[in-house]
Amino acid sequence: MAGSIQNRESFLSVLTEKLGDAPFEPYVAPTDLPVRHLAECTIDELLVMAKEQAGQVSANWVETKASDLSEVVNRLIQKSGGGQVMIPDDPQFEQFGLSVSADKVVQWQKGEQYREENIMNAQHANVAVAFAQFFLAESATIAVESSAGQGRSIHFLPTHYISIIPQSRIVPDMQRAAKWYDAHKKEDTTLHFISGPSN
Repeated sequence: MAGSIQNRESFLSVLTEKLGDAPFEPYVAPTDLPVRHLAECTIDELLVMAKEQAGQVSANWVETKASDLSEVVNRLIQKSGGGQVMIPDDPQFEQFGLSVSADKVVQWQKGEQYREENIMNAQHANVAVAFAQFFLAESATIAVESSAGQGRSIHFLPTHYISIIPQSRIVPDMQRAAKWYDAHKKEDTTLHFISGPSN
């Protein structure tokens, strides 16, 4: 049954029995290394690291200015074979002046009634284009949100995926992204971490 906890008391009883009288305590890191690690890196140093790591996970790295964004994205779509392109319902497209041109552009539709249609459109899309919430320089990982305007399938099902990453969103590691998300998370959103191509 969705949204309900099953057998909670019996599960906790087993844990309590195994642990004895030991209280449950939150994990405390033995050092502050996770906080200090890469903390002093400049954006230029993170950019160099990000490019190197992208190569390690077989992701193609392309840099451009905001004024050339549409031209570069549309060229990448054509290089990927064109066909159906799926985009999220995301105000950032307008904010960054990004106009996607393709044989067929399909936008994610908000609403539970469109769930199956959105999944099918993502499955049949040759390319998806979406903005990343963060790019983790240390591991070449993009962090993307699932929300009403873009479900998880838009990031995973199309054959090719173009992630738009504004330079200001390049962070050292997962800890920085998770800390931001914890402070700014909205209801009904989930953060996914993707490292390199899936197939």
